[in-house]
Amino acid sequence: MKLGAYFIEFDRTGFPLIRKNDWDFFISIFPVSKYQFESFLFENSPHRNMYTDEWYREKLKLNPRKEWWNIDEKYYELFLTGLTLREIEPFLRYLGDNFRLPIRDEWIKLYKNSRDIRETLNDLNKIKSLLKHEDVASPVFLWIEKLPIPLTNECVLEMLYDGEYFIGKPNYGLLPNLWIPEEIRSINWDTDVRKSVGFRILKEIKR
Repeated sequence: MKLGAYFIEFDRTGFPLIRKNDWDFFISIFPVSKYQFESFLFENSPHRNMYTDEWYREKLKLNPRKEWWNIDEKYYELFLTGLTLREIEPFLRYLGDNFRLPIRDEWIKLYKNSRDIRETLNDLNKIKSLLKHEDVASPVFLWIEKLPIPLTNECVLEMLYDGEYFIGKPNYGLLPNLWIPEEIRSINWDTDVRKSVGFRILKEIKR
C-alpha cells in the first residue's frame, strides 16, 4: 500500500513495516511487542526447549506485560525487552526470508523521518479504508492513534544487527537516562540495563 512517499506492508504477525521511496528495506513502525512475540510463541513447537513458560515469566519480571488496549504513561510495557540475539533469531526466521535487525544507518533513516511518518499516518480513516482487506493485528490502529510512532525516542533501547551495540532512548520510567537517541552505545548485559533493551525488525528488499 502506498501512502505519500511511503509504502506499507505487514509482517506475519499483522504488524506494519514502512519503506520510503528511496530505501532498500522495510522497517517496523513499532519495536517488537509482546503481542507479536506471543503470536510466535503460540507456534513455537520447533523451539519449545528454548521458549518455555518459565523462560517467558523471567522476561516479564524485567518489564511486566500489559493489555494491548491499555495505553498509559507506561506504554513501554507493551514492548518486549530483555532478549538476547540468540533468543531473537528464531523469531526473525519465523517472519520469513530477509528479516533481520537494522544497522545504525537504517535505524537513523527511520529516526530522521519520524515526524514525516507521524504526519503521513495521521489520517486513520483513510488508512483503515485502504487496509480493509489486509490481515491487521488488533492493536495496530489504536497504537498508531495513541502512541508517538515510530517510537524511536522515549520507548526502548534497540538492539542493532550484530547484537553487540544498541541505539535509541529508553523511556525514563523504564530506565532513567539523558541519552541522545541516535548515539550507538554498548552495555553491560549483566546489569539492570537489559530490562530496557528491545528490538525492531527490518526486511531487506532484494534488487
